[in-house]
This record gives sequence, structure tokens and C-alpha cells, in this order.
Amino acid sequence: MDVLNVVKRSPFAFPLACLAATAMLFISEGSYWQSVGSLDNLKAMQDARASIRELQRGMLDAETGERGYLLTKREDYLLPYRAAVARVAESFSVLDRHYAQDPASRELLERLHELTATRLSLLAETIRLQQEGRTGAATELVLSGIDKEAMDAIVQVGNQLLAHETSKVATSRADIYQTLLLSRLGVAALSAISLLALFLYLRQSAALARHQLEQRQREQSERDRLETEVALRTAQLTELAH
Repeated sequence: MDVLNVVKRSPFAFPLACLAATAMLFISEGSYWQSVGSLDNLKAMQDARASIRELQRGMLDAETGERGYLLTKREDYLLPYRAAVARVAESFSVLDRHYAQDPASRELLERLHELTATRLSLLAETIRLQQEGRTGAATELVLSGIDKEAMDAIVQVGNQLLAHETSKVATSRADIYQTLLLSRLGVAALSAISLLALFLYLRQSAALARHQLEQRQREQSERDRLETEVALRTAQLTELAH
């Protein structure tokens, strides 16, 4: 019953309040889910950047293991080499998933796949020659300069992917700030609408209170008039009776 009275008192305040509450809910939920999506994308980008760096470090460690084996001919130097090759494969697994829906970066990743496969093949061939006792051929392959060119190309393509991820991170952060700004502006606008609805309600309540006071005053004046008239008629009847 009280709700009906409020609606009757201010036909605009209640719809405005409902509209503001609904819009506030939509803005809050929309901003939340958009921010969550942007944060998830940021995490995926950071994982991709870490995988690119891990891939580059893995290639350097593989090369270090290969050179150590060539110099010492000790099999224990092949353990870090094999571990580095496994890390490179794990990094590519992460990057393949990350760039599955990104055609522009996928082209760079394919290039990185080719360069890495070539470099790993050279490392494996050098180790094989050394294991077969063909030290001169292994040394000649190392001194040919092919391995340096391959590593330089791997670093270059990796840095291009890192630059691409850096750009995407900056864009995602800008989206988050924009979402927060729009949410802030939306809350401010809805707060203004809520204050307007409250103002309308208070104004209607004040007008209703004045109307009720005037009505009571009119009723009291009418009662006073009737009481005066009754007293006068009673006095007249009493005088007539006398």
C-alpha cells in the first residue's frame, strides 16, 4: 500500500529510480565482464611473451650445450642440450595455442618454427658428426657461420613477436582504462538521475503535505463554523421556548 502511495505521489520518481537501478546493474556487470576479459587477455599475452623469451634462452642453452660437448667430448654436456630442446618444444606449444586465432602473428610464428627447426637440425648434425668421430667436419660446420645467421634470424623474429605482444598489451590496458572511465561516467550519470528522482519525490511529498495541511485547516474552519451555527441556533430555540 505504501508503494502505491509513493507512486501516486510522484508518478515520475519511481520509474526513474527503477531505470537508474537497472542501468546501474547493466553498467556494473558489463564493466566487470569486459575488465575480466581484458585481464585474461593480458595474462595470455604475458604468458606468450615469457614463452618467446624462454624459447630464445632455450636456443642459446642448446647451443652452449653443443659447444661444450664439441670442446670436451663429454656426454654430460648433452643433458642441458636435450633439456633446452625440450623447453623450446614447450614454448612452441604455448605459442601455437596463443596465436591460433591471430593470422598476422601466425605468419611470424611459422617463420620462427622454420628457423628454429633449421638451427636445431644444425646442432643435431654437429653432435652426430662429433659422436661419429668426425671432429673436423663438425668443427667446419660450426665455423661456417650458418649457425650464427640462424640464431640472429631467430632473435630477430622473436623480437618482432615481442614487439607485437607489447603493442597488444598497451591496447588491452587502454581498453581497461576506457572501460573504467565509461563505468565511472555511467555511475555518475545514474547517480544524478537517482538524485533527480529523489528531488521529485521530496517535492511531491512536500506538495502533498501542504495540501493535507490546507485540507485539515479547511475542515477545522468548517467544523468551527458549524459549531458556531449550532450554538446560535440552540440559543435561538431556547429563546423561542422561553
